[in-house]
Formats: sequence, C-alpha cells, structure tokens
Amino acid sequence: MRIVQANAVYDAAAKTADELLDRYRPLTEWSRAVAGAGATVSVVQRFRTAGRVERDGIAYALVADTQPPWLSTKGAPDEFITAIAAQSPDVVHVNGLIFPQLVAGIRAAVGGKAAIVAQHHGGEFPIRGSGLVGLWQRQRWRNGLAAADAISFTAAEQADQWRAAGVLADQRILSIVEASTTMRAVNRERARMAIGASVDPLILWVGRQTSNKDPITILDGLETALPRLPRTQVMMLFGDNTLLEGVEQRVRESALLRPTVMLSGRISHDEMPNYYSAADVFVSGSHSEGSGGVLIEAMSAGVVPVVSDIPSFRAIIGDCGAHFSAGDAGAFASALVRTCSADLVSSKAATKARFDHSLTWDAIGTRTVAEYQSILAARRAG
Repeated sequence: MRIVQANAVYDAAAKTADELLDRYRPLTEWSRAVAGAGATVSVVQRFRTAGRVERDGIAYALVADTQPPWLSTKGAPDEFITAIAAQSPDVVHVNGLIFPQLVAGIRAAVGGKAAIVAQHHGGEFPIRGSGLVGLWQRQRWRNGLAAADAISFTAAEQADQWRAAGVLADQRILSIVEASTTMRAVNRERARMAIGASVDPLILWVGRQTSNKDPITILDGLETALPRLPRTQVMMLFGDNTLLEGVEQRVRESALLRPTVMLSGRISHDEMPNYYSAADVFVSGSHSEGSGGVLIEAMSAGVVPVVSDIPSFRAIIGDCGAHFSAGDAGAFASALVRTCSADLVSSKAATKARFDHSLTWDAIGTRTVAEYQSILAARRAG
C-alpha cells in the first residue's frame, strides 16, 4: 500500500527544505512510523521553492506555486495536486480539514481507485455565517470533503460538531491520535536537581496562558486542594503571556498559592524531559484540544494526568489518572486530591504502560496502516 501524505501549508520563516522538515517533526515522524508499519510512504509538501529531500528512506517532494504559505480554504494549486497524483497513491493522507477544495481536486486527479483520508489537526468548524451565505459556504465545504473516504480525529466524538454544522456527509470516522513524541524520561533524581524540585508530589502544568487553557480554574482548584496536600510543589510553564498579569496576581494574592506555585516562562524543548521526569502529576484545564501534545509528552515519562473531560483527552488517557468538567475548579480539586492520595507509584507505572501500548509513534503507525488498508479495500470493493 502506497500512502502519500499531502501537507498544504508551510512555515514562511523556513529558508530551506531541510529547515522546514526540522520544524515539522510530527510530519516526518508520522511518515517514518507508518513506513515502519509496512506501508510505502512519500510526502508532497508545498514550499517556496521546488525540490526533493530524502530522510529515513522517505522521499519528500517540495512543490512551489503562487499561493500563500497558508493555503486558503478555496485553494487547490494545480502544481500541488499534480505532484500528488504523480506518486500513484493507493491512499492520500491530507493534513487538515480546512482545505475542502483541495480534497475535491485531489479526488479528480487520482480517480476512483485511490482512497483519501483527511486528518483533523485541531480547531472547530470555521464557518460562522448564517442565512443563504452560510448555507452556501457549508454546502461548498461539504461537497469538497465528500471526496474523502474517511475523516480522522483523535476522538470520534470530535466529529459531532462538524456533522452538526452540516459539512460532513456519511464518511467513515476514524479515531487515531494524530501525533506522538520521541521525548523520553531521564533520571528522576538528576531531573529534580536540575529544575529545583524539592518536595513530593510535584504537580506540573504546561501550556499557553489563554482562556481556552484556563489557568485560572487550575489555580482556583489548587487553592482548594492544597490544604489537603500539605507537601506539594506546583510548577506552571507557559509559552505565552496572554493571561500572565491575571495569573501572577492570582498567585501573589493567595497565601496558599504564593509559596507553592512557581511560574516560569518559555522553557527550551531540550529542558522539558527534566520537568516531565521530575513531575508526578500533570494537570490541564483545556476546554478544547485537537489532540494533546504536552499531555502525551508527560505520559511518556509516566506523569499521571488530571485533565479536563474533553474528547481528545479521554481518548489519550484511557483509564489512567482522572478527569473533571472543564471550568469546574471544585471538580478539579477533588480529582487532584484523589489522585495524589492514591498510590502514585502504581499510577505512574500504569500511565507509562498506557503510553507504551497506545500512544507511541509505532502504535500510531500500526493503527493507521490497519485502518487505511480497510478503507482502501472498501473503496476498491465499492
């Protein structure tokens, strides 16, 4: 089975093809994992200049066109589609659900024997129009995505809002975690020394300080939980400072939070294994996520998740850790105390086992190939 991964956007800051691929680790790791599971994989990637790169035995065809780096929803560059069809794919894997015209163009180019899978990479259905204009936009979107045999989400429930919007037809819905990590744990004691962790349990929060990530609910819940967790350290690592002023004020004004919660700005990715390896519990209050990259990184080190009860997180954590209703500080506090009061050693072992069994790149590759073989067989039988 020959799978062609089609990636329609590119980082305008990348000057060379190699620099672009270095930035797009999920794209290259996905390709390597699927190839490792037995498929023949190649990649067609839009870029500022045409070229060809080979990594790990996988050919990357770089295709130039006149469209902007972030392709519009109406974009379907002939050069890109022609390069995809030239690979003679059995399955075309399209990154993103936001390119309906591209999906339709690929179908026209590859014909009826090849299967097409479009993979969700976060975000909601983007059209908010009403009346005749909204109806027309939704129909155009639906017609484009109808050319795909299947739509892949981290959790099948994520398709509900797209179906409710009327932009998905009767395509098969896949539930495959979109990405994994190559990050691995390091020695715990050395990690704790490196980051200055001094007590147990160490609770870790990693994310952007936005209303969707909801750090205030986490802080409110921590304030409730900390009296029942007297020996606790909390580290909050954030990648931007959208809500920083409010977060700092919340911590500063609380006698419970102030000595316990450490706030830290952007941390080098190379330093993150120390934080994950030193931590015991990972917390997140996100209201919506396409997947959960930092959650998966934490679980790779066996950090027990206490996360909001959203579809993607449920699919990722399985039976590990605990979840709570997003925005409910009391429910978060109860889940956190319950988790920290249990046998954390056993809970961490179960979390690591969950990662090793279901969340590694190899596991994702194996699942993907099995599903795509089934989709291809159905396409050709039909």
